[in-house]
Amino acid sequence: MASKRPECDITKTQTIIDLLAVPSDHRDETWNQNFLTHVQTASFACTDPQIVEGPDGFPYFGLNIPEPGKPFTSYCIKNIAEDFLLDNGYGVVINPKENAADWVLSYGDIVNLQINNMFYSPVENGPIEPEVTISKNEQVLIAQPSESYLPAKARIVLRKYLQYFGVAQPKIMLISRTIEGKIVQELAINIFKEEVGHPEKLSDFMRQLGWFLPRHYILMLVPKNSELATHFEDL
Repeated sequence: MASKRPECDITKTQTIIDLLAVPSDHRDETWNQNFLTHVQTASFACTDPQIVEGPDGFPYFGLNIPEPGKPFTSYCIKNIAEDFLLDNGYGVVINPKENAADWVLSYGDIVNLQINNMFYSPVENGPIEPEVTISKNEQVLIAQPSESYLPAKARIVLRKYLQYFGVAQPKIMLISRTIEGKIVQELAINIFKEEVGHPEKLSDFMRQLGWFLPRHYILMLVPKNSELATHFEDL
């Protein structure tokens, strides 16, 4: 059986070079789509060291445009995602410089690439309050996230991160609700504001968790003493 593994494509590297030469104020949605499509399998050289820490404190695999005429080991995002990004909880930074880069992809962007074959899925829902309030007569569907929603490798990485920050037994559930006529899925994790304490600390923690998830996912909080909190299952 022929492998479905894509080959790294040096011609797409030139496309990326040409796109990055466009001034930032001239980059439109077409530019974004071209960049995000071609960058998946373009050939890059890795940085030295390969793993760099971003200003946000998260680890990134560094990729550089290869130097003209200089031999290099070819890496492309599609392949390294399967090889080790998803296993190890790494994002990707392209052409990192001091306090800057040409593009940054979070771990959640890499997860979304595996699930949906794109880094960023369309966002269909507007802002939703992070702490859910369920009305008495509201119907909700409670389930566990499927492999197609939260792959096993992403579960392991997320679980380790939660344990590192003191959640001894991480638990999750997926709540489906109807909001303004649309079905909305919200991912709940057993983090409770009653235990975290300061609202700013909780907000920071939720933003950090968002780095591990596709950007269109909605993270929400469930009150610790609510009936909903009894439906959590091990992550």
